[in-house]
Amino acid sequence: MSYIVTGGAGFIGSNMVRKLNEKGIEDVIVIDNYEESKMQNLMGLKFTDYIDYSDGLAQVRASLEGLDGIEGVFHIGANADVLEQNPKVMMVMNYEFSKLYYNYALKHRVPFIYASSSAVYGNETHQTGGLDHLMPHNIYAWSKWLFDKYTEANKNKLQGQKVVGFRFFNVFGWGEFHKGKNANIVYRFYRMMKEQGQIDLFKDEIVRDHVYAGDVAEVLYNAMMYDNFSNGIYNLGGNHPISHRQVAEIVVETMMEAGVLEKNDTSHYIRLIDMPEDLRQKFQFHTFAEGQPKLISELTEGNAEKMKRYVNLLIQNGK
Repeated sequence: MSYIVTGGAGFIGSNMVRKLNEKGIEDVIVIDNYEESKMQNLMGLKFTDYIDYSDGLAQVRASLEGLDGIEGVFHIGANADVLEQNPKVMMVMNYEFSKLYYNYALKHRVPFIYASSSAVYGNETHQTGGLDHLMPHNIYAWSKWLFDKYTEANKNKLQGQKVVGFRFFNVFGWGEFHKGKNANIVYRFYRMMKEQGQIDLFKDEIVRDHVYAGDVAEVLYNAMMYDNFSNGIYNLGGNHPISHRQVAEIVVETMMEAGVLEKNDTSHYIRLIDMPEDLRQKFQFHTFAEGQPKLISELTEGNAEKMKRYVNLLIQNGK
């Protein structure tokens, strides 16, 4: 069995490769670029080939057609920079490449499991899946919305293939070290404590639904291998939103328990700051993976404890 993982050297993609390896699958084709900080995510993982997407659409298409025995495509790769201002850059990466992988899967009649994003909801209060109640408010969100629309519009072309999309909410876990300002807030708060001795927290209340990267990979694996999801688009979150303030307190408390920080009230390590106005217009203040199937929620529960384990893992590895 051979599987393609786009974005396979990235954060969630490398966790997907790790999950496949754990399940005994080592014949994996990774599609990504040659950025060294991402390549480090693949250390210790098993895969059989690596395709550089930065060679462009035509070259990647040719490389795909040269592959044999592909059993399925996990399409995870994307430009996730919500502050990207160039629509052409974003749309080529997240829309044109997505169409390429989708149509490859259709042509070869193999399952296609792909990453959408909760960003398509913007600050819509009903985040229930499907194509209703969507309010994209940055170029990244529009690129994800456009591909969701494309899969829906082309579902009549399916010949029994499985096409399942998952709207990832706020994913945290190992392998996001190269993402900088686009890393999950758990890691960013941890780095703030390491680098400046305090966490800068926006005064505005921000509540997000977080989900652990290993759980995301498990859900995608199940969707590929089993018939527990019908074709469509599903929310994939932790099903228990918590505020940025709570996340900051989890990070601080875990670091104090580990002896990295001096014992004190958590507020001692948190500084409240104003949100820049240009960011406010593009920011999601509340996410909640409503209506996701029970089989997802059962896999993704207990995220406060998983955040603590993740912070401890960062401490133990000197990150």
